[in-house]
Amino acid sequence: MKHKLPKKILKYFDSLVEKTIFKLNDKTNKFFKNNSKVSNFNKVLIAFISLLFLYLFYLSIPTLYDKTWVQNNIESKLYKEFKINFSISSDVSYRILPTPHFLIKDSKIFKGGAEKEIPLSEIKNLKVFISQKNFFDKEKISIKSVTIDKANFSLSKNDFKLLNKASSKKFSDKTIKVNNSNIFFKDNSQETIAIIKISKTLLFFDDLKLLNILDLNGKLFNIPFDFDLNSEIKYPEYKEIQVKAKKLKLKIFNSSSKKSEDLTNGLNIISIHNSKIFTKYNIEDNLITFKSGNSNVKNSKVDYKGRLSFNPFDLKLDIKLENYTLSRLLNIDSVLSEFIKTKLLFNENISVSSSITVTSKNKEEIFDSSKINLNILNGKVNLNQTKFINDKIGIIELDNSYLFFEGDKLILNTDILINIQNSKHLYSFLQTAKQFRKPIKSIFINLDYDFLANQINFNLIKIDNAIGDNEILTILEEFNDMKNVNLNKSRRIVNKLFSAYEG
Repeated sequence: MKHKLPKKILKYFDSLVEKTIFKLNDKTNKFFKNNSKVSNFNKVLIAFISLLFLYLFYLSIPTLYDKTWVQNNIESKLYKEFKINFSISSDVSYRILPTPHFLIKDSKIFKGGAEKEIPLSEIKNLKVFISQKNFFDKEKISIKSVTIDKANFSLSKNDFKLLNKASSKKFSDKTIKVNNSNIFFKDNSQETIAIIKISKTLLFFDDLKLLNILDLNGKLFNIPFDFDLNSEIKYPEYKEIQVKAKKLKLKIFNSSSKKSEDLTNGLNIISIHNSKIFTKYNIEDNLITFKSGNSNVKNSKVDYKGRLSFNPFDLKLDIKLENYTLSRLLNIDSVLSEFIKTKLLFNENISVSSSITVTSKNKEEIFDSSKINLNILNGKVNLNQTKFINDKIGIIELDNSYLFFEGDKLILNTDILINIQNSKHLYSFLQTAKQFRKPIKSIFINLDYDFLANQINFNLIKIDNAIGDNEILTILEEFNDMKNVNLNKSRRIVNKLFSAYEG
């Protein structure tokens, strides 16, 4: 049985309109006579105001609808249009501006199927914009678009599978907007591992391109980014995703093709500065295995391979850079340094074991090869067993290292062991005066390095197991401000140290 406005109201409204029209016709004939003293502009203005009044009266009709009917029917229409299980509260109000819509407070979205009672989202403000075509028959009201404002979404691993299936089906051509909201990513124990702050999101089907489109603008770990998902209806197994993070000067393109229920193949392209990284990958259940394609970093060849699991987040990665300038990687303004500054790595739910092996043919480079290790466990970051190798002189190795934030400072505390294999080559490189060339096999240093201020504080130095005195530590203080340190100044300071060393 159709629910319409009460007959008495309709009859009264029809009678009112009829009387109003007759009165308007009678007054209009007199009003628009040639002998009328009212100007043409005022006539038009009065006519416009009269029409505007009738239009506003028409727009106000939904305020007469029964709220229980609105609650039940809007909920039904939302599911029919978007296939989303909204649960609408009884706190419903009707607004004319900016366009006619129902404002519903404290709504929810539930998961479908057997999990319908589990909430996927809690929404503070839900706006359902409606067509103005026929307010007299409320059964014919249709939804134009939906805006979700100040919502919290909770997503786990299984929810991604549901969302992936949903993106393979045709979206509604009516737009869903999500503003000022949060997405909480949770593990199996319902612990939050990451939060995306959404500033604006659009979800709709593009009739011209025949694509499902999801555009998201947000922040992840305080890094602003744009996320675009395109899914073709003709080929639902194929998807394209683009991510842009201007702060990191990062662009990511990803295409994937589902081969079976548990296996997906894909290609990922990362562009950052003058580098382009191609990755071929396979996703099987909870594990991603990957390896590099034809990749380059600043005109240097790069090869890598690794595996990534999400529950818990665990990354193992090995990278090899051929003919690469190490100083670029260690530069305070490098991508690696910028990435560390974001605090993304200092997360208790992240585990990482990675290495970067660098070889160089550049004669101006101090080190012929190096291996930088980055290890993360339970929010603790270290660079243990990182090595820098000069084939003629020896090896520098980091151990007992600890990278941490202290207020606004990013500090690396580490032991540095310098094994000198050929002291003659060392003195030759440093251009040390002959009277100060004492045989040395090892140097041990403990220091604190402030990445953001680019400053070093030396805590301890041992030369061939002999603890350096205050004079040597005072000399090393010249290294404190690394901004003003170059190769020539470094040689002068180290030679000054050797002159103070009694041997």
